[in-house]
Amino acid sequence: MIHLQHPEALAVVPLVVLVLRTRLWPRPLVGTLRVLLLAAGALLLAQPSWRGVDDGRDIVLVVDRSASMPADVEQKAREFANELAAALPPGDRLGVLTFGRRPEIVAAPQAPFAWPAQERPLDQDGSDLGAAITAALALVPAGRHGSVLVVSDGEHTSGSLDVPARAAARAGVRIDAMHVATPPGFDCAVVDVQAPGTIGRGEPFAASAVVVAEQPGPAQWRLRLDGEVVQQGEFELQRGRNVVQFRAALDEPGEHEVAVEVVRPQDARTENDRATAIVRALAPARILCITPGGRDDRLTQALRAAGFEIAISAPATAPVSLAELTGCRVVVLEDVAAGQLPNGALAALAQWVRDLGGGLLMTGGKSSFGVGGWHRSAVEDVLPVTMEIREEQRKFGLALAIALDCSGSMQAFAGGERKMTLANRGAASAIELLSPIDDVAVLSVDTAPEVVVEMQSVTAKDELVERVRSIDVGGGGIYVGTALHAAAEQLAKAPQQTKHLVLFADAADAEEPDDYRTFVPQLVASGITVSVIGLGSTKDSDAALLVEIANLGKGRCQFVADAKDLPRVFAEETIQVARSSVVEQPTVLGVQPALATLGDMPDALPQVLGYSLAWARPRAELDVATLDEHKAPFVAHWHIGLGRSAVFLGEADGALAGGLLGWDRYTDFFATLTRWLAGGQGRAAFPSARVDGGVAVFGLEVEPDRAAELDTLRAMLSPPDEPARELGFERVAPGRVEARVALLRTGTWRVAAQLGDTTVALPPVSLPYSPEFRLRADARGGERELRGLVRQAGGSMEPSVQQVLAGERESTGAIDLGPFVAWALVGLLLAEIAIRRLQVMLPVPRWLRWSRGRSVPVPVVVEVVDKPPEPPPEVQAPDGATGEGLLDALARAKRRGGGR
Repeated sequence: MIHLQHPEALAVVPLVVLVLRTRLWPRPLVGTLRVLLLAAGALLLAQPSWRGVDDGRDIVLVVDRSASMPADVEQKAREFANELAAALPPGDRLGVLTFGRRPEIVAAPQAPFAWPAQERPLDQDGSDLGAAITAALALVPAGRHGSVLVVSDGEHTSGSLDVPARAAARAGVRIDAMHVATPPGFDCAVVDVQAPGTIGRGEPFAASAVVVAEQPGPAQWRLRLDGEVVQQGEFELQRGRNVVQFRAALDEPGEHEVAVEVVRPQDARTENDRATAIVRALAPARILCITPGGRDDRLTQALRAAGFEIAISAPATAPVSLAELTGCRVVVLEDVAAGQLPNGALAALAQWVRDLGGGLLMTGGKSSFGVGGWHRSAVEDVLPVTMEIREEQRKFGLALAIALDCSGSMQAFAGGERKMTLANRGAASAIELLSPIDDVAVLSVDTAPEVVVEMQSVTAKDELVERVRSIDVGGGGIYVGTALHAAAEQLAKAPQQTKHLVLFADAADAEEPDDYRTFVPQLVASGITVSVIGLGSTKDSDAALLVEIANLGKGRCQFVADAKDLPRVFAEETIQVARSSVVEQPTVLGVQPALATLGDMPDALPQVLGYSLAWARPRAELDVATLDEHKAPFVAHWHIGLGRSAVFLGEADGALAGGLLGWDRYTDFFATLTRWLAGGQGRAAFPSARVDGGVAVFGLEVEPDRAAELDTLRAMLSPPDEPARELGFERVAPGRVEARVALLRTGTWRVAAQLGDTTVALPPVSLPYSPEFRLRADARGGERELRGLVRQAGGSMEPSVQQVLAGERESTGAIDLGPFVAWALVGLLLAEIAIRRLQVMLPVPRWLRWSRGRSVPVPVVVEVVDKPPEPPPEVQAPDGATGEGLLDALARAKRRGGGR
């Protein structure tokens, strides 16, 4: 059945026929074409569609989960959704969409309906209600009736709602709304903290806070530096704008958070009671040396003797957050393992080098490079070498069995991805490090094992990786004993002498260990070692069990708090077992021409007793190479992003250092390398930053004679919790450029710019709290927005279940026939044009003629007679005739002469 969206358009046909009947039907065929043409045009205006097969309604629940919403809004939405699901008539479907800064589909319209147990993380620093309504409309298929139910406080950041409201009205989709009221009371907000962007270390500075109160009254204030309260007191708030001033000083270089808090009883919204500013304390070039146990050794002493300001730290307590790293020029990682650094340190180091212009040096040893777990890490990406295991460096094969926990807990998300996906990626990274001389088996285990990859040679590596990446979540917890027995059965099939079992399990959900205390020692006796990778920490309920299994298996136990770190940890475990990433033999070194580009470097280096094995990247500058079969990049450097990095594969101070320990050019060599990493010291540039109405304005100014250098300026913006991106500057004066950035996410926003050979760090700015908590200009503005939306889309406020379900259910069409009618219309027009052309060019029967009043041209034979034409009659104007009389006489003569 054909459905017409606007059937009234068909009334055009009889109306036009009645008015233009004589011109519309000059001849039968042409008249028929014209009537069909008219009918097709009217049908196109009526918007025809073919009737669908499914009747019913689709209801889409749109839930606001932005930061300004109460914590229990989702629970209440779930309860209302359950009521709707229970009352759904046959054919009706229910879907859910949540939104913050962007909409996220939780469940497409379905029946029966069930709210998913797991949801993707949502960016709550924003509420794009317009985009959410648009996404909800897209969930209602063409041809079905539907409605949208919005659950929100109405406070949104999407501009006008007129466009989505009109789109809903055109689609015939009703919009209802349930207003979520904000807490009653008067608000008091710290709207700004003003402080200098940069100061000298130890230099006093003044700061001020702007506090806006809706009602006067007493309040308490606190000044915090890096989280510690340094000043506090009480003051009387006036209605409107209040300013509080402070003085402070910073003794350590780097970024420091200056925070002002205002506490007032019965504040309606406490989330905006704290605001921050970031102040950077400047100091001479500082070198952070992270050494084993925080020791002061030959390398640190040499750098200190060269005039550098040195800070020494043990790995576990290293100050390697982005805020702390901005106080350094170079970081030296001296024979330390990646897993020893604090959580988040690897990503911070990489971002600091690539996007903020830092310098990084990694030295070798038995806890560094591949064996130290740096392969597949963020830091490896910014080094001039890679650390994979290559077949040419292997002498003995390895049999590896991996038992992966696929229990229900792996369904949870970590960093936007499922834990199971990250675990699969970790197992795949282990396989990618193996070669055809190795065998591998992979099992997924919950309450029972499933062999995903039978023990086999690693020849079809891509196929094996693809199968491992497809492992899905099961249920229950992981049965540890079952996993160990199943993996041991696979290892028994392998011919290699070195056999290793890796058990990956949730440290809070490992069950049924069975006879592990007797079985694991039996595995060790048969030549199989066992290591454990635990997802969680040592404080989890089953952590002690996992540690004991690893100790019994003569292996290692590593706990991973961040599931995103799993690929790196799996790679580290594989490299450790393969035992092929450290060369322990006397090695002669050869200096390459690129070494001279770093500065005044020696012509030769002494022999060493060993080194960490790594491989030069294509763009790396090879400074010193080993003169053995590996030709390894013993010293290499490169530029990466805005920063620089270098590697020294030997031990700077240790058993493998060999002749380096007594080398007279030791200090000169490392001092020159460190100076290159610290970067050039160009002429002064003057950076600035300020916040204007939620927009950061970054500026960079140079002296007028250097204005041309700004044409090649390259800058990187590092937003909080997002990848860095390039930032474009615009020239606002001959020697000044500026860039504007909307601050949409809470945290610190950093910018670094490369000007010639110098990297300039601009003052950072911060957004202290979500835009959702900004002071409201109108307490009831959100409710009014929702009422206006509902009014335009024909819905109702605070609807009951019956009101939400009310509406038509007969399908209105699933296939749009408009394009077909349009093509028919074009065909009829072409047909009429063709008939007109034929009528002019060829003899056409009378019934095909275009109209009665026009004859078809026919051939005529004309006889030419040599007879002069008769002259026209003479026209004489009467005496005294006027111009009008003369014209009349000419007309009469023309008629008498036959029109000549």
